[in-house]
Amino acid sequence: KIASVSGNATSASIPLKSGYLRVTPAGGDAFVEVGTDPTATDDSSIYVPQKTSLVLREKVASSSVVGVTTADATTTFTFATGMESPFAVGDTIEVTGTTGFNTTSASVTQIIPANYGTSGFESSQSGKVVIGIGSSDKNTGTITGELRRTVKVAVRGSGKTHISEVQ
Repeated sequence: KIASVSGNATSASIPLKSGYLRVTPAGGDAFVEVGTDPTATDDSSIYVPQKTSLVLREKVASSSVVGVTTADATTTFTFATGMESPFAVGDTIEVTGTTGFNTTSASVTQIIPANYGTSGFESSQSGKVVIGIGSSDKNTGTITGELRRTVKVAVRGSGKTHISEVQ
């Protein structure tokens, strides 16, 4: 369930599961944009007539993590052995299920690929993702949790617009 927006507004972060977003303007025609920090405008956004549903497809990315390293301005999450990052630099992600590191909106600032080396044993065999949020405890640990790509929906309209993720 995603909260409706009224008038000219932007939704809260939506953690994508299916990636199919249904947008239905109920109170008047609307212009719609979807992205990490979208802005809807009359001349370049998708026009959706009142009481008409539009389904948009967004890229879905999620993964479990098995480790974390924190610093003053960044946090690095480690994926399971052999797993590369499904995220891209600039994606906005949600972090859940990790004690002390939960956040609903963090930007991916760096992707660190796994480095298998020549023998496969002397290098990291796990991909990593870095977000632009740090922690004062500068901890390194083995934790579990989940990262999931998020988007927001910006609406320029005169009435209420309903947003839902469908299968």
